[in-house]
Amino acid sequence: MKYLPFCLFFLLVIGCVEKDTYQPVVDRDAIVDRINYIHDFNSAEEFDTTELMGLQHDPGRKDYKIVLTDYFTNVLKQEMESFQTMSTTNNLRHILVITKDKVAYRVDLKQWEEFQNIWTVDMYGTADIQQ
Repeated sequence: MKYLPFCLFFLLVIGCVEKDTYQPVVDRDAIVDRINYIHDFNSAEEFDTTELMGLQHDPGRKDYKIVLTDYFTNVLKQEMESFQTMSTTNNLRHILVITKDKVAYRVDLKQWEEFQNIWTVDMYGTADIQQ
């Protein structure tokens, strides 16, 4: 018990020490520019009409965010750090994904209006963004 005041003082000092929490600013514009130069894409999910008809009963296929997350987790075995939509057209959504290991992906998701607006991963390409 004679060390109790010393221990409390020590804990107080350690708890008050500032930690270096500096995080460099991420230039997402540079990442988007780099991703736009990808011309080598991998095809992703390919389904025939029968499979698409079956997928329209999967509620997870109605939300592109769930489709994107499931694809990265289960197929690519990658952990996403962040994602953002870069652009959309009639039935396509172009998304920038950054993984925990600092690889950028451009992912194109397709929405199938004729199959109750389900989403599938159409294709993806990668670019290393580590400095």
